[in-house]
Amino acid sequence: MEPESNIPSEPAAEPVSAVPVEPIDPGLAPKPSLLSSKLLRGTVIGAASVLLLVGTTSFVYLRPPTDAAVRRIVGVVPYPAAVVGNQAISMRAFLDERDALNTYFQTTAAQGGTAPTETEITANIMDTLVHKAAVDQLAVQNGVTVDDARVDEFYAQATSGTDEATFAAQLTQMFGWTPDEFRARVVKPVVLATQLSEKVSADAGRQEARKQKAQAAYDRVAAGEDFAAVAAEQSQDSSAQTGGDIGYVSMSDVPDEWKDDIYALGTGDVSPVVEGQDAFMIFKLTDRTGVGDAEKVQLSLISIPKETLDEVVQDYLATTRVWKLIGRT
Repeated sequence: MEPESNIPSEPAAEPVSAVPVEPIDPGLAPKPSLLSSKLLRGTVIGAASVLLLVGTTSFVYLRPPTDAAVRRIVGVVPYPAAVVGNQAISMRAFLDERDALNTYFQTTAAQGGTAPTETEITANIMDTLVHKAAVDQLAVQNGVTVDDARVDEFYAQATSGTDEATFAAQLTQMFGWTPDEFRARVVKPVVLATQLSEKVSADAGRQEARKQKAQAAYDRVAAGEDFAAVAAEQSQDSSAQTGGDIGYVSMSDVPDEWKDDIYALGTGDVSPVVEGQDAFMIFKLTDRTGVGDAEKVQLSLISIPKETLDEVVQDYLATTRVWKLIGRT
């Protein structure tokens, strides 16, 4: 008896499908030469497009940004003038600022004014636009949005003393702007920066180091060191040169945020650290004369400025990608 084989037998052949297959018309089949020419043409067109884009880009950035051809190109293609973080500053935005300055310099030239060089103008515009972009980004990070009521108030102050038509005519003559453009390009950014500055000033965590520096100066005076000597060493007010002496000050001119602390001082007394809008201060009252509205006090001062918005912006820009495509210095 033959042993059983472990090798499977070949399967039976599958039956050929009975569905008829239409033969391909040789005239409809793509010819190798035609197919190759289509691929070649597509490759050439693609390469030409890339070269055109590269050439146009080089032209935009190698020519002066005020060149007429550059203006036409950036009016269609949103080329960036700079990138701050993930925010692009368009060439169009740069040219809008340049046009406003050009109008201004043309107007002032008739009055004997002298315009800066094109290099200086470009650098100044780019610095301004980069700073504005940083403020916009910091405002978002800190949850600060522009207060429309304050925008209206600022605009009203800017236009006070003149009627709307006269102000609009002055804007057009000096900058080529409409009142709405002035509101959008000047008033709103200023108000937003002011709000963000107030937020920075009131941020206890951010200001703690400056407060501690002021407290250390107070502790030295309280321990017996000469106020004038500590002021000369630590104060960042111009009065440091005179040992902090700011002379006689009318109480009616003293800011409200200081008044209570100064009223509480007797002659020769030193105040604790007083927090103001812009600085931490220590006061020494040397003399007091007059009464009521005529009252004056002789004060000495140690002032430690708070961290400012400009410092915050500079720190932010130092740690954020800033890519200037024009106006590089």
